[in-house]
Amino acid sequence: MPTINQLPLLSQASPGDQVPVYSQNSGDARRLPISALLSYFQQTFASPTLATNVYTPGTGFNISVPTPSASQQWMLIQPVGTLAAGTVTLPLNTQTPDGTEVLITTTQQITTFTLSPNGAANVYGEPSTLSAEDFFRVRFVQSTNSWYRIS
Repeated sequence: MPTINQLPLLSQASPGDQVPVYSQNSGDARRLPISALLSYFQQTFASPTLATNVYTPGTGFNISVPTPSASQQWMLIQPVGTLAAGTVTLPLNTQTPDGTEVLITTTQQITTFTLSPNGAANVYGEPSTLSAEDFFRVRFVQSTNSWYRIS
C-alpha cells in the first residue's frame, strides 16, 4: 500500500472523491466518500454560527432554548426588575449536537434560578441565583449526555 507522500496531490475535491479512514473496530483502512464525510459532520455538529434570543419575562418564567440551529445560543433575559424565580429549559438532548454552547445573560437579578436539562443526564455547575448583569455558559457533551458550565 502506498504511503500518503506517494499519492498525487488533489487541487479540488468533489463529493465522489474518497479519503482513507482507519476503522478501529475492524482493524483496517477503508475509503469514505467526501459526501459521506460532509453528511456525518452536518448530522453530528451544529452550524458554526451564533443565534441570539432576547426575552422579557415576568416572575415564574420558563423559557426554552430553541433547538440548536447554531453551535452557540445566546439567551438574553431582560426583565423589567428583579424576579423571584425563573427556569431556562435547555434544548432536548437527542436533538443537540456535541459541543453546543448556551450563554445566558440577565440584566436583572433572578433570586431562584433553575436550569432544566431536558433529557440530559446532568447539568454540572449551574447557578441557583443570578445577579443583575450576571452571565454563564454551558456546553453539551454528547458522550456523557450532560451539560457542563465553562468559563
